[in-house]
Amino acid sequence: MNAHPVARETAGIDSWIVVDLDRILRLPERLRRLWPPDLLPHRADREPGAASAGVGKASAAPESDEAGGGGAKRELDVLTAWLRGFASELDRASTRISVVVSSGVETVHLALCLGSGVGHAILALQGEGLEDFAQHQLLRRIEAGLIGHVVEDLAELVEHDCVLTLSWASGTGATGLEFLRRKGGAWFRPVIERAGDSVTVDDDVAAGEAAVRMLLSAVLTRTLTAGAAN
Repeated sequence: MNAHPVARETAGIDSWIVVDLDRILRLPERLRRLWPPDLLPHRADREPGAASAGVGKASAAPESDEAGGGGAKRELDVLTAWLRGFASELDRASTRISVVVSSGVETVHLALCLGSGVGHAILALQGEGLEDFAQHQLLRRIEAGLIGHVVEDLAELVEHDCVLTLSWASGTGATGLEFLRRKGGAWFRPVIERAGDSVTVDDDVAAGEAAVRMLLSAVLTRTLTAGAAN
């Protein structure tokens, strides 16, 4: 199976598998409920008559086609088997991390499902310049050491000033929320102050060029170390 490069210059996207949302919805319920809820599509999200896509932009024969449909039918069977295996492995994840980079007109939403010896990434792209992927999700297996670089690449898909929101939950019950803001191509960290029952956001502090990678590294170290210790 071949992955599909996005039309816009998108470093790192060519290593993902593109799957249409209908295919995810056709997963057995026991697998579908393992999907990150905020990325699980609903039937209403699909446009009537939208073509079913296999891998990448190339359209393929629907699964209901009669046997003997040739290579396209066989590729669909392979993709379906791969997707079911991918979904079943989500059950082994002990840490869930969600990264959203949004400018208001472009959104990159990455869900990471991580555990001992397993790392899965589910990516949704929406908005200006990303219309080709509005009805698809991109999937890949991923090593923890690559995540920071991958998120840096994905943030480059958002061309306007944006906010990166990172939330996480580990099997120990610990949760967290982090923010970065990009203005004029530079990353800043909002200073959040708590005083009693009130919370205020002060002026941003420059976070440096490696801010995204450093934030991911800190969160991964915290969550994966805690998971391994339990």
